[in-house]
Amino acid sequence: MSELPKEALELDQKIIDFIRKGVDQQDPEGFNRLALEVFALQFKSIPLYRRYCEKRGIEPERISSWEEVPALPTDVFKVMELSMFPSQTVRTFMTSGTTKPEERGKVGYDEGGLRLMDATIEEAASSFLFPDGTKTKILIIAPSPEMAPHMIMAYGMNRLKDYFGLPQSRFLVGREGFEVETLLKELRFSEEEGVPVTLCGGSFGFVNFFDYCREKGLKFKLPSSSRTLDAGGFKGRSREVKREEFIKECGEILGIEKEYSVNLLGMTEISSQFYDSTLRNFHKGLHLSGAKINPPWTKTLVVDPETLKPLPLGETGLLKHFDLANRGHILAIQTDDLGRMTGEGFEVFGRSKEGEARGCSLTIDEMTHIEKGK
Repeated sequence: MSELPKEALELDQKIIDFIRKGVDQQDPEGFNRLALEVFALQFKSIPLYRRYCEKRGIEPERISSWEEVPALPTDVFKVMELSMFPSQTVRTFMTSGTTKPEERGKVGYDEGGLRLMDATIEEAASSFLFPDGTKTKILIIAPSPEMAPHMIMAYGMNRLKDYFGLPQSRFLVGREGFEVETLLKELRFSEEEGVPVTLCGGSFGFVNFFDYCREKGLKFKLPSSSRTLDAGGFKGRSREVKREEFIKECGEILGIEKEYSVNLLGMTEISSQFYDSTLRNFHKGLHLSGAKINPPWTKTLVVDPETLKPLPLGETGLLKHFDLANRGHILAIQTDDLGRMTGEGFEVFGRSKEGEARGCSLTIDEMTHIEKGK
């Protein structure tokens, strides 16, 4: 496999340098400059996307702000290839939500794209999940990347383990399923030996474990500085659990302080991650309500579900994300997640109901016609 083009390699280095400045940097002009560079390269290198932009009269030399970059809905990745350099793809991640492979979205990553995602994982987690610098035993209720090579969460959790975990960190979903007895032993060991734990996994995996513990009458008092990281929500699950209830269960069953329960919003179509500010605020002594935070290499807008035009602060609409680390596919991603901006960051309320995100459906129809040459 040949190396990535020089212009992509040089742009990747600029983005990595920007990410490595950390989450406290204030450089909106730097973000805007890099976002326009990413858009220009994607416009040049992804023919379908270029034709879509041209139909809207949007070209790199005609815009001056990242907010003008055309976004594509997440569902577009279910019907077409949108990698910048498809022949350079080294990892393909698939979206969840269905058991039918043909109905799942696919996002290809080249080597540069993986390096960018790795940088976002390390920088964001060091500020939002480990702001105290504590090394913990990371226990992951998910399959390893070897078992689930197309699951982006498995890839990301493995990076967390490598960057921040003690040597005994491990995954806890094997060939036979969830290794619950192993998890119980690991938690008892940590409780007895005073080794702090970071328990990670999908939100509903935690709920299943909590149900098991309640059924068996099991409780733990994990060492201080132990924490939980749950990713995702409860779409399509047998029951929903409110955030307050989830945090209460973390305290009652694991002995985790409420400030140490962190939720993560991650998406296959977006290379970066959006963490709750809860633990970071607590560590810094900030008395804020908490929200999902945009690290400086990302931006989020809330848009009207029909027109896809930006909405004012506090109004509920669809979340649109811009991520510099998405150099390898599409910078601007339009989701069907409902949310609103707050003074601190943004809140997520769940997926829109079928038919609500009309603007997204129209965009997908348009992209499909472009692909067919109509």
